[in-house]
Amino acid sequence: MKPAKRAAINSSAVHVFDVLRTVSNDAKPAGVSDISRRLSLTGSSVFRALTTLEATGYVSRYRNLPQFELGTMPYLLNRALLNRFELNAASRPYLGDMAQETGETVSLNARLGWYSVRICGIYGSRDIYHRDRLGELAPLHESLAGLAILAFLPEADHLKMLEFLDETGVKKPSPAAWTQSKDKIAEARKTSILTEELPMSPGFSAVAMPVRDHTGTAIASITINGPVFPSDKIPKLLSIRDQLEALIAKSPKRFVSPFAHIPANKIRLQNNKTKLAL
Repeated sequence: MKPAKRAAINSSAVHVFDVLRTVSNDAKPAGVSDISRRLSLTGSSVFRALTTLEATGYVSRYRNLPQFELGTMPYLLNRALLNRFELNAASRPYLGDMAQETGETVSLNARLGWYSVRICGIYGSRDIYHRDRLGELAPLHESLAGLAILAFLPEADHLKMLEFLDETGVKKPSPAAWTQSKDKIAEARKTSILTEELPMSPGFSAVAMPVRDHTGTAIASITINGPVFPSDKIPKLLSIRDQLEALIAKSPKRFVSPFAHIPANKIRLQNNKTKLAL
């Protein structure tokens, strides 16, 4: 193939991925002219890219309008990625027991580099559900789930995470916020739970608890998103979590993260509430 022709094909491929990335990052469906303007591409180039993406299931038309949103394929790929964590399937009976015990949505959040990612969720019997999707992620210091993991990582890893935030430009916690987080972490090491006040349920808090491997290092966390603290159910919930940790301790190699071979500083992800993007 001649270099000029190869360059044209490569350019078209790049445009397709640029368009897909734009649709993926948009909070609402986008049209051809809007995408064209933002990417500085011709309308015909954007239209061809969208036609390719629509034919392969990566985007779909929004209510048959000339606007586009993600199709089914990205979500299938996302689900396949999350299923690579052995902990996903293995944890479900335990999460189900917690959901039945509390009536609240229970989530499993795995550590992925310096992020936590929601890999499994079980709904409870109550009417109000946790509506964020599988694959939602956040830096460890930004969420209750992440802090539960940080609480059972070595102190040296806390410093490495802060260095990572500096390197990547991810917003670091202020000194006051980090001090508050460290206080939560210290308390979690004593009680094995973290709590977060819920404005819609005064006097009650959501709960997170670490899930540790045989060395005592957190590989994941469980969050219960409804008002469950304070409650006399906490000892039972911790007992269920302990059963999951016992399962992990029996087969530690089975539950090693599928991305453990990648240095944490090399894993750089989009920080948003709906998508996981490696």
